[in-house]
Amino acid sequence: MLSISYLFLCLIVLKIVKRSIKITLLKMKKTVIVSSPGKLIIGGEHAVVYGRRALVTSIGMRLYMQLTEEEQDNETNKRLLNITFHDTNQYYSIDLLDIHDSYPIEIQGILYIYNHFKSFISDQNQLNIQVRSEIPIGAGLGSSAAFSVCLVGCFYLLYYKKFNQEDINELSYKVECIFHGTPSGIDNTISTYGQSLIYSRTLKKHINFHLSNLTIIDTGIPKSTKKMVDLVRLFVENNQKDGEKILNDIELCVDTMIEHPEQINQLFEQNQKLLKCLGVSTLEIDNIIQILEKKNISTKITGAGGGGCLIALTSDFTKDQILDLLKDNHIKSIYLVECGVEGLREEQTF
Repeated sequence: MLSISYLFLCLIVLKIVKRSIKITLLKMKKTVIVSSPGKLIIGGEHAVVYGRRALVTSIGMRLYMQLTEEEQDNETNKRLLNITFHDTNQYYSIDLLDIHDSYPIEIQGILYIYNHFKSFISDQNQLNIQVRSEIPIGAGLGSSAAFSVCLVGCFYLLYYKKFNQEDINELSYKVECIFHGTPSGIDNTISTYGQSLIYSRTLKKHINFHLSNLTIIDTGIPKSTKKMVDLVRLFVENNQKDGEKILNDIELCVDTMIEHPEQINQLFEQNQKLLKCLGVSTLEIDNIIQILEKKNISTKITGAGGGGCLIALTSDFTKDQILDLLKDNHIKSIYLVECGVEGLREEQTF
C-alpha cells in the first residue's frame, strides 16, 4: 500500500515538474544582437544607378540592433512589437493585429520584415527591437542600409540560427527600396559583406583598397537621397548625350582610382567636378571644397550629394586643424575613419 501511494505521489510531482519546465521554456527569452557598418562611396556616385562601376568601402562606424522574442506578460488580445531607438529616444509599441499605414518609414521597414518571418513567431509571444547607431542619419554614410541589413540579419539569426549573406543582402535591398525608392543596392551590399568593393549591377568584386588619410566632413546640410536620385534622372533624360558622357567619365575616374591609386588626389577633384555637372553639389559644398583646395586638400561629395557628407584626403592635417579651416562653415562633425572593415556580424553585447 505504501509503495502505491509513493508511486502516486511521484507521478504528481513529475507532472508538476514537467509543467514547471514547460512554463519556464515558454517564458525564456530568445535574443540575438548584430551589427553592421556604414559605408563611403569613394567614387561612382549616381553613375552606379545607371550600371556604371563604383568604388565603395565599409567604415568603422556601426549600427547595432537587438531582437528579442518572449512571452507576453499580460493576457490581452494584442500581439505586441516594441521598438526602441536609443539615439533619438523614440519608442513604439505596435499591436500587430491592428496595423495601420501611417507609421514612420523605419517602422514600415520593420513591419515588412516581420511579415516575411511571422510564420516563425508564436502567437503568444511579443517582439522587442532595440537600435543604437554610431552612423549619422541622413549624411550619406549608409545609415538606412546598416539598419536594413541588421534588421534582416536579426531575424535570420533568431529563426535560422545563422547568416545567409546572399539572402540577407537581397531582402535588405527590398527594405532599402521602402526608404529610397529605387536605390542602386550598393549600400546594403557593402553593409552586408563589408571590406571594399567594385560594384555595379553586373559586378561585385572585393578588392584590397585602403586610404590612410581619409576624413569624413559632415556638413550638417540636410539632404534627401531620393530627391537627388530623381534630380539626376531628370538631368540624364533631358540631356542624354551630355548625361551619358558625364556618367562614363565618372566610371573612368573609378577605374583609374583602382589602377593608379597614386593619382587619387586629382581623381577626387575630377570626380567632384563631374558630380557638380550633374547638379548634386551646392554653393555651400562648393565653398567648403574651395577652402580646402587652397591647403591642397582634395575633397569630394560622398553619397547622393545636396548636403550630407564630404570626404577629404587630409594628409597630415589634424581634426582640429580642419575644423579651424572651416570655422565659418558651421560644420556639424568630422570623423577620421578606418576603411574596409567587417560586414554584418553577431555581437555578444548591445
